[in-house]
Amino acid sequence: MLGTFDIARAYLAYTVVANVAREASRYGAAHANDPLFQPTDAITKAGLNLAIGIDTSVLSLTGTTTTLPGLTYSYFKVSGTYRFHSLTPLVGALMGDPIIILVNTSALVG
Repeated sequence: MLGTFDIARAYLAYTVVANVAREASRYGAAHANDPLFQPTDAITKAGLNLAIGIDTSVLSLTGTTTTLPGLTYSYFKVSGTYRFHSLTPLVGALMGDPIIILVNTSALVG
């Protein structure tokens, strides 16, 4: 029974990290052409503000702007990594502790 709650918590953490990374990449893509824009702006202004329900001290976000060779447009990419710790020993033994949740997302700069 308790293992079910840990699996639900892990799914919640994955959903939050995915939403944080997606919103940060959208913000970065919308503001990437601004001369004063820094990739950390997207992470702090759009990403970390939405990290509700997880421990932000173990959430790592990185943002980069990438231009593909031969193309005139670029992407703003955000990678999110979260270290999830289970509360029950059974889930920790079966799935490993900590469970690393990794999400990559990107948005077209425009």
